[in-house]
Amino acid sequence: MNRDILRKLPLALRIEIEENAQHKPLTQSELAIEQRRILAELRKHRAPGTRTDLKPTSAKDFAQVENRATKIVGRLFNESDRQVEKRLAIIDAVEAEPERFGKLKEDMDRTGRVNGVFKRLKVAIQADAIKREPPPLPGNGPYRCIACDPPWLYDKRHEDPSQRGATPYPAMTVEQICAVPVASIAHEDCVLWLWTTHSHLLTGDSLAVLKVWGFEPKTMMTWSKDRFGTGDWLRGQTEHCILAVRGHPSVTLTNQTTLITAPAGAHSAKPERFYELVESLCPAPRYASLFHRGATRPLWDGHGDEIPGQSALPRDENGRGAHVMTVMKEAHPDA
Repeated sequence: MNRDILRKLPLALRIEIEENAQHKPLTQSELAIEQRRILAELRKHRAPGTRTDLKPTSAKDFAQVENRATKIVGRLFNESDRQVEKRLAIIDAVEAEPERFGKLKEDMDRTGRVNGVFKRLKVAIQADAIKREPPPLPGNGPYRCIACDPPWLYDKRHEDPSQRGATPYPAMTVEQICAVPVASIAHEDCVLWLWTTHSHLLTGDSLAVLKVWGFEPKTMMTWSKDRFGTGDWLRGQTEHCILAVRGHPSVTLTNQTTLITAPAGAHSAKPERFYELVESLCPAPRYASLFHRGATRPLWDGHGDEIPGQSALPRDENGRGAHVMTVMKEAHPDA
């Protein structure tokens, strides 16, 4: 504790601080409460608008010299005023919503650290603000989070319906997938989840698509299924989804991992566990799912010709995946 600062505080406050200092070391939350009491006392002596070149010979003069009371408290405890503000912000949040933020206080006291806990609080507050944003217009965006499951073309199989791996829907070439104007409906700070296949990962096609769309790959999530499917060299029992970003999107990372385990459903339909993971990690007022198959969840705008109740639009001259491209190009003719 900074004794020079302590001597310049009001006598009653100084006595109280010195008495508390004789007790066992304070936890971070106890320190926050102590600092809040000191701040309240200092503010009683503050005289805004007075000269700042006075020699601090009294508690009142000292309060006038300092522009912010938190600077005095920070110097008293040999830390920055920003550190004081972070600690108090955590305690304010805990007191306002104990059930939601109580663990932040526990973690701060357990670790004795403030910065990491404050970052989690800041992310949670940002996520709340994002969720309160006006929702994007379906099909138009801008979406803060997009999931995309393009119908990748398997050159060896798409012409031969006898192949076990033949897809039950028209496929698209890499060039056609690149031409889908995903960037036109994406928020400037957006998370994109791109489902891909083992072969398109190995050839680099999925990364090429992301580059054209203007997204940077960050990590990859794997879906482990309860049964195996097709394959040329090994029978596939997993699917992969690349997490890519553009701008600086917010994520609320807690215990989400790169692996989900869920039963396989209808061909290419993704499990509920995936959508739960996305919603828990990526705050957004609404989400977009491109080339969606099956029923959509609340908060999700599905785009695809295999969504129940959504009629298919004409396909391209090769019969390949024109629906999503047509919808998006009609909404964004200049894209």
